[in-house]
Amino acid sequence: HIKEGKITYVEDIAEGLESAPAALIGLFVGHNVGKQVVVVARE
Repeated sequence: HIKEGKITYVEDIAEGLESAPAALIGLFVGHNVGKQVVVVARE
């Protein structure tokens, strides 16, 4: 269903390990939209 575009998802991406604490707090207070992801390093 995802490939057909019937189901979509939203990612809230935080860049860098230093932003992880704020991203975690955002989960508890409801600031994020969709799945919370913290990108530590891009290869």
